[in-house]
Amino acid sequence: MPNTKLSPKALKKFIITLLVPLPVIGLICFLIGEHTLKLNLQHISHSYVNQIESIVDELRDENLQALYDAATCQQIQKDLLFEAFLREMVIIKDRKIVCSSKRSEIELAQIKHRMPASMLKSGEYLFDIPYDEGSVRSLLVVNQDKHNPDRSAISIIDQSYIDVRLGLDDDDRISQSVMTVSGEIYPSNSHIEANRFLTTSHSTHLNIQVSIVPSAKLKNELYANSILFSIPISLFLSMLWHLITYWYQTKGSLAEKIKKALKTNEFFLVYQPIIDSSTTEIKGIEALIRWNSSRVGFIGPDVFIPVAEQHGLINDITDFVLERVLSDWNENKTQNLHMSINVPPSYLSQDACLDKLSTFAQRYKTQGLKLCVEITERQLLKENDRNVLKEIQQMGVDVSIDDFGTGYTSLSVLQNSEFNYLKIDRCFINTIGIESVNSPVLDTIINLGHSMNVLMVAEGVETKEQADYLLSQGVQLLQGYYFYRPLSIEDVLETLQH
Repeated sequence: MPNTKLSPKALKKFIITLLVPLPVIGLICFLIGEHTLKLNLQHISHSYVNQIESIVDELRDENLQALYDAATCQQIQKDLLFEAFLREMVIIKDRKIVCSSKRSEIELAQIKHRMPASMLKSGEYLFDIPYDEGSVRSLLVVNQDKHNPDRSAISIIDQSYIDVRLGLDDDDRISQSVMTVSGEIYPSNSHIEANRFLTTSHSTHLNIQVSIVPSAKLKNELYANSILFSIPISLFLSMLWHLITYWYQTKGSLAEKIKKALKTNEFFLVYQPIIDSSTTEIKGIEALIRWNSSRVGFIGPDVFIPVAEQHGLINDITDFVLERVLSDWNENKTQNLHMSINVPPSYLSQDACLDKLSTFAQRYKTQGLKLCVEITERQLLKENDRNVLKEIQQMGVDVSIDDFGTGYTSLSVLQNSEFNYLKIDRCFINTIGIESVNSPVLDTIINLGHSMNVLMVAEGVETKEQADYLLSQGVQLLQGYYFYRPLSIEDVLETLQH
């Protein structure tokens, strides 16, 4: 695959690609966070309303019991003795307090002089109850006797419970919490200006609403989370964009780069020896093309060969390989050394290419090289391709079936094909010494090669165990890292001289 090392220009481009979307991603993350914050505030304010509703609804039930079920004031006092969030309940008749749950004619007696008549009707009200030190705004729950409009039960909620239910004491998520009842607000000195984070929830059945403003801590968490989320998201999107762009540029313009590389000498060949299994003497060489791009670095054949095939450049690459072998071996004549070169189907299907192949065969011969073309097994499926093999061999070119065993060739097709070498794919060689589904297939291929009287080449030999087993089974030629890795022309020539 291509070299992953980035050039300074590419690194600069990557950094720019990272920084450009950061403000946009940051804004999106902020807006999403702000929306989430508002939903959270809505949930908080709604929970406050629900808690106030539960208190009011319970006290309303107490009011109704006091109005209709209690026979005496003492019974009311007894029933409400342990009511937690009730400060006091009074029964008012003809604007006079006739019963108090606290058993005393307290300052509430002054209510009758200050409380408007409208507050004696059923509902919820905020009322400033006077004390010696001043007054305390309290929430009153009033139920008017439906049988006697001059008689009402008033429950006064303990202020501390209201504060807790509104989060005024211990909820660090909010900076302000204000309850509005019939146009009056609690706490009495509260004032909230409209802002983007102000959130209000209304009771479904009471004349109550609660408005809250988030605390600085909650807003700072929003800003911090926006930054924390935007950076990795921006990094991910930038990397994704960089990879897509790189892939597009590589794939989209790789064909043009291949054309240029053929002219600028960026392609080169390496040679992997093929040895005699019994003597370890080098009997042949396979020429392998490599590409060292001046811009990208090393690009493997698995990347550029498919692109060359798609864009009709594979024949040009084949010509390059055939010509470069002659150039590399120009001053170094050998004696009947087999030179294997991979040839694509498109090359063998064109008369002009076959003519060139015939010329190359003669030129190779003058260099002491025996040209051998390696074709894939799938090329044997078409009758026309099989007939070309005979023509090729008449030119003095050997034929090797590459990657045998991985295709779908039938025995009848093999019997009607003319070839000199059967090259066993490395996936079968790897099964030697281990139990595998493909293990029996290897022996079958070897037996088939013997019965057809062709030379067999085992590729991908990497261990002594594999080499020994193949020798014991009569496989004549071996190729792989156990013997030689692909070598430069200088190294392979030096190896041949020893």
